[in-house]
Amino acid sequence: MKKTGMLILFVLFLTTCEENNYYNTDPRWFNDAMHGNIVGKVLQKSSNAWVVVSQVHPVDSVMINSSDGSFEIPDLPIGNYDVSIKADEYRIYKLCNVMVQGAGNTYIGEVDLSTVPDLVSSHYPEDLDEIVYNNRYSRLTISVIFTQPMNRQSVEKAFSTDPPTEGIFHWGQYSTAPSRTYYTDKAENWGYDVGATITTYSKITAFSYQVAQKDSYVDTTYTIRLSTQARDTAGHHLRFPLEFSFSTIQSASTQNAILTYPSHGDNEVDLISSGGMQITFPRNMEPVSTENAVDFLPASDVIYIWPEYNQLTIYTGGILHADTDYTIKIDSTAMDMDGVRLGNPFTFSFHTASVSVTSTSPRNGEVFVSPTSPIYLYFNTYMLKSSVQSAFKIEPAMSGSLDWYYDSKTTMKFNTSQNFQYNTKYTVTIGTQAKDIYGTALKEPYLFSFIIRPE
Repeated sequence: MKKTGMLILFVLFLTTCEENNYYNTDPRWFNDAMHGNIVGKVLQKSSNAWVVVSQVHPVDSVMINSSDGSFEIPDLPIGNYDVSIKADEYRIYKLCNVMVQGAGNTYIGEVDLSTVPDLVSSHYPEDLDEIVYNNRYSRLTISVIFTQPMNRQSVEKAFSTDPPTEGIFHWGQYSTAPSRTYYTDKAENWGYDVGATITTYSKITAFSYQVAQKDSYVDTTYTIRLSTQARDTAGHHLRFPLEFSFSTIQSASTQNAILTYPSHGDNEVDLISSGGMQITFPRNMEPVSTENAVDFLPASDVIYIWPEYNQLTIYTGGILHADTDYTIKIDSTAMDMDGVRLGNPFTFSFHTASVSVTSTSPRNGEVFVSPTSPIYLYFNTYMLKSSVQSAFKIEPAMSGSLDWYYDSKTTMKFNTSQNFQYNTKYTVTIGTQAKDIYGTALKEPYLFSFIIRPE
């Protein structure tokens, strides 16, 4: 009965320690004021990890409980201890200056053992990273920084990738991005953290492996392995291999969807489409099959161009029809560079703006206008000059000529044959006779007024 009661007390005591994540000074029946316990838990409960406490030399050790990962090193004299946890295929965990107080527990918390070998400080990419990458312009880069100077020959022999690649090792560099060129000069090493000062290669602690462009694939998962053949310059090998994986994806904006400009459902789309309509795919596309899969409505003479392997621009001559619904369809026969079909048909549509005057000079409501100022009319599309001339009216009447401002086709200039009258309000009207090059007229007259300054 006494033993059962003590067991219940012990369980409750441990629960309190975990909640506080610190140490507890409640008395233990087997501790006196000069002794205490170190307790904790290893999350990798099946790792068969050994826990060692030391004061210069090892003092005591214990294997973790395989059922829950917990451990306890009891009856330690009060003082400070270093705790080490060692397991095969895991990095050695070290915690220094753990204080043990009398008649209680010092709880070091839950320990998550790392799968990164002891000689490795960090690596790029990190495990399970996704790298946005286009192999048209750059090469993949894989980097490792070590805790000790490394034997370069052993590291290069121990290094491998799956799928297999060819590449170049650059020692003393630690890149965190794909590279565009093979850097050979320090002045060109922007974007790099130097892992060591290269005075003697016995002190190098980092490398960047630049994958040959032919082996730098998109939409691919790479597995990187550094075997235990790798050793530092003192002859210490990795206790277990370093292994991590990362994936490359083509598009920074979308993984599965197709992006467009204009976007689906847009209204009031600009009539002058100098950049064309853009379609960004999540994969690099095969141009011929993709272009053949496009259906453009209303029917137009379109030109296709590919600024990027995954981006198609559709050019219609630069001027869209006003107040019109456009629909672009891509059927499932479009294929990517690997011959994989798009899979599902894709459609997007948008509606264009009406023919309009976007601005004027002088502005509507402007005062103190110069009596020699010309009048400028700015339209949102190419206009028929004769139609604008017949639609133009100014009150009080002024003689003058209306013509293109240089050769813009969207801007007209009215040059008066005489100066405006001082302190006089003028009103300009552009009637619905004004039409664009497709014959679409202004929906309603456009009026603006201004006042000439005093003499």
